[in-house]
Amino acid sequence: MSPIMIREEIYHMTAKEMARLKVAERLIEGEMTIKGAAEVLGLSTRQVIRIKERVRKYGLKAVIHGNRARKPKNAVDDKIKDLIVELKREKYAGTNFSHFTELLQEKESVVLSRPTVHRILRNAGIVSPKKKKKVKAHHYRARKKCPGMLVQLDASPYRWLGDENFFLHGAIDDASGNVLGLYLCKEECLEGYFEVVRQMIKGSGIPVSTYQDRHTIFFSPKGKLSIEDQLEGKLEPYTQFSRAMGELGVTMIPAGSPQAKGRIERLWGTLQDRLIQEFILNGIKDIESANKFMASYIKKFNKRFSVVPKGEPVFRKLDKGINLDYILCRKISRKLDGGSAFSYKGKYFKLVSYGKVATTIPRSKISVLTSSRIGIKASYSGKVYSVVRLENRPRVSGNIQVKTKIKKLPKKPAANHPWRSSYPYGFAYDRSDPDIAKGLFGSTLAWNPDNQ
Repeated sequence: MSPIMIREEIYHMTAKEMARLKVAERLIEGEMTIKGAAEVLGLSTRQVIRIKERVRKYGLKAVIHGNRARKPKNAVDDKIKDLIVELKREKYAGTNFSHFTELLQEKESVVLSRPTVHRILRNAGIVSPKKKKKVKAHHYRARKKCPGMLVQLDASPYRWLGDENFFLHGAIDDASGNVLGLYLCKEECLEGYFEVVRQMIKGSGIPVSTYQDRHTIFFSPKGKLSIEDQLEGKLEPYTQFSRAMGELGVTMIPAGSPQAKGRIERLWGTLQDRLIQEFILNGIKDIESANKFMASYIKKFNKRFSVVPKGEPVFRKLDKGINLDYILCRKISRKLDGGSAFSYKGKYFKLVSYGKVATTIPRSKISVLTSSRIGIKASYSGKVYSVVRLENRPRVSGNIQVKTKIKKLPKKPAANHPWRSSYPYGFAYDRSDPDIAKGLFGSTLAWNPDNQ
């Protein structure tokens, strides 16, 4: 007779399941009542009766959940888990967990929730490259109610395209958190901010006010005029940027600290974590390609991070008759000579209208307009003219009368002038002549030619 091998099964039970098993066994032995068991387990009498019958029929397996040690139907397949871990280690190594989850859906067609991806990566021993900072208690300024009420401007130096530092200029709406413009330059410059403002105006419109630091691009270091200068009628000191904002009717508000414009400061942290990886994945290695790519990336970014504002937008649209290129440029005052010519940076130019020299008034003031978009132009009498460079300095026409100051010599008194007399006041006293007019101090005075 061969021995019978009895398979031993090991069951892992929780404390809750152990309590139900012991109570059910005591019920079967008649040591407890159903009502008492219900009070001990915190269940209804009907549930206690069902537990008792299952334990009597199936033994201790009756109190163990039926899905124990079974794989859930909605569990992620092991192959997909391996794929996620492989992609994170090789293709998307620099991305944080949240950005990686978005890229899985966008580029790999793997749709999983953020917590699921986090759990898979953590179980594989992968740590997010984004550092977790300890949150400090801070009173945040409430957002503006309407988009366009306040737009924050700033530039961030960072290694956006490799080891070299570049400056990313940006603008963000305070109410909605929408990025209104991004432009990359080698340095923080006026052209970078002008391009950001151009994107903002063409996309959303002209805001009510802007909020930026006290950089000399925005505000003149001279500060406000003194009372003496104001009485003399001098203009307020301005920069090219503040002059352009004044022409657009935008109020500029200076920020006292980086924390005051925290909205755009936090934007830089998010972009430094995400935008660099987007550049790498799309093979972008130069500034021109980066600026073209960011035009489409802004829409994707705003869709992910913008919030719903409380009020309606207050952006203004640019009037159709205004050329934005003639506002977002440098403007410098010059004077014309007799041949509609002027000097600029050691070179000479003349105003041209329809291929001919423009008719102007000599010595008139003009504004020279310069930018990378329009080159060099000149504004005279409310009209913008093209210019042509001259090889040599223009000669002054002979018909032009140049006023010269003639130095006047002092006039010499005549020999018989009263000042030459030796008498007091140049007169002699003669009280006997009735025709002599009364002189000073009530006395009669007459001029005596013999006393010259």
